[in-house]
Amino acid sequence: MKYQHLLLIWIALFSFHTKAQDSITNQDVKVNTQIWLDYNFKNLVDSTKILNTEIGYRKVSPKVYNKFLAISTLSFSHKKHIGFVNIKKPLIESFELGSGVIFIDNNDADNNLEIRFIQGFKFIIPTIKNINLVNYIRLEERFQNAFNNSGWISGYRIRYQISTVLKWKKHLVKFTEGLYFPLSVEMFINLKKSNQNNDLTRISPGIGYQLKNNWKYELFLIYNETKNTTQTSNNSSEFILRLRVYNGHLKNKSKEAKLKQLQESN
Repeated sequence: MKYQHLLLIWIALFSFHTKAQDSITNQDVKVNTQIWLDYNFKNLVDSTKILNTEIGYRKVSPKVYNKFLAISTLSFSHKKHIGFVNIKKPLIESFELGSGVIFIDNNDADNNLEIRFIQGFKFIIPTIKNINLVNYIRLEERFQNAFNNSGWISGYRIRYQISTVLKWKKHLVKFTEGLYFPLSVEMFINLKKSNQNNDLTRISPGIGYQLKNNWKYELFLIYNETKNTTQTSNNSSEFILRLRVYNGHLKNKSKEAKLKQLQESN
């Protein structure tokens, strides 16, 4: 029954439709609404590396474009402590290396294909009452092709995200099930602008629920400030409903079993 509820939500979101004006590329889309859907899963590479993958779909209203994306990031866990800092966990949590493909199906303009490369790292700022602030800094190289004989246009940006998760229940052991509230704020520094979608600021409050089988469902109401939503728009304010589904099971079961045996032996 719980999976039927999720299916109904997806059907409702996909059926979302609003009337659009005839030619949106000749207007400034200063305010728009969007729906983002994504499915996330992970593969265990070895004891220190996990490959995280996101497959997503995004729709804009008024009718501007449909976006399809697939992004994978290899996470290298970092376990070394800094000698002069007295904390239980390492200050730097992981190093990230990834790539992705984003296809934008524009309604009244040339379509846009983007190849993206990602390098970054995450670090933790511990606070009171077991609340950690996770910081994620990454550099992105974006190569876009609009299929209009202009060739590949390069863009570069730095992203800084700070996030935390508030649990509904206090657990004496590791959190395994229940309601939680993910919160994040992200800033974008566009070193060299791309043809389309140069984000500036993103604020993402949400609500999530984790099941005992490690599946997680998150719903966000996001405010996003961006540039170049269309060919003629400058700054735009975007109000986004985002549904994220996480499959918490590691795909490589044989390596997962070996990893558990190794941890138990130690």
